[in-house]
Amino acid sequence: MKKKYLLITIIFLSFLKLSAQDQTAKSIDYWKEKLNSINTQLADAFVNKDINVIMKYYDENEPTCMPEYYKAIYSKYGIAYYYQQWFDNVKINSYKRTIYEVLLIKNHLVEIGTFTNNFTKPDSTLFVYDGKYMNVWRIEKDENLTLVSEIWGANSAVDKSNFSFLKPQASNMPKLKVNKSVSDEVNKRNDLIAKLVTKREGEKHATELFANDAIYMTYDTPMLIGMDNIKPYFVEHEKPNGVSIDFLEIKASKMIALDKFVIEYGYYYVDVSWDKKKGKATVTGKSTNIWKRDKNGVLMLYRQMVNHD
Repeated sequence: MKKKYLLITIIFLSFLKLSAQDQTAKSIDYWKEKLNSINTQLADAFVNKDINVIMKYYDENEPTCMPEYYKAIYSKYGIAYYYQQWFDNVKINSYKRTIYEVLLIKNHLVEIGTFTNNFTKPDSTLFVYDGKYMNVWRIEKDENLTLVSEIWGANSAVDKSNFSFLKPQASNMPKLKVNKSVSDEVNKRNDLIAKLVTKREGEKHATELFANDAIYMTYDTPMLIGMDNIKPYFVEHEKPNGVSIDFLEIKASKMIALDKFVIEYGYYYVDVSWDKKKGKATVTGKSTNIWKRDKNGVLMLYRQMVNHD
């Protein structure tokens, strides 16, 4: 009898394993086609103010939404509240996403692309919001896709006042649920980032933290592809030029460990001053970071997107 139960258990576990393998064996083109279909639905929903279509894709428990010029949101209620403000205050005339890349990481997809949101502001003026985005999806057993996180930002300088109709709402940050050794490792890499930014060592920031084939998506800038584009950006962006980083804190709100990859949702707080402390400002923001181990097992930034709160 015991042998019979053991055999049934082995067959069942083998079925689950094969099912999972089949799930991730689909080609990138297959998943890209599914994402294109979803993006078409979402574009129609934005124009038609259909909150139900938008919300049906989000993770039920701990979704992460990182809008530009808005605090990170960690609940479906908060995300619905955010989008409802768009629908109540502006008219979205057209919305389009164009996928640049889809990465398959175990049972997750990382979607990177560009978007154009043409909308009419509350004062009846037209605004064209062009930018880039990164979405993380989880592949379910039935091959449905669940939106785990999203982040986006403009390709050029955009005044925050264009989004003055959005009123922030408090959102509780989820607790880290990842192996301590992984979180410690990521935290050490973040400490190195803070050190190099504070010391204004842009070249080291690029070469010691980013993979050669990385993609970096920052504020007010189109996506930077590869080290040849990333390094010059950091060298210029982190020149001292009389600017002092007086305090910088980088922390994680959530991490997902996937073999040699770690998906991290982070946030930063920076006190900056200039002109011998005569000018001061505090800058806060957030990021979605895809870390990937190099041949030596060191976590390097493979894909990263940041924006301001």
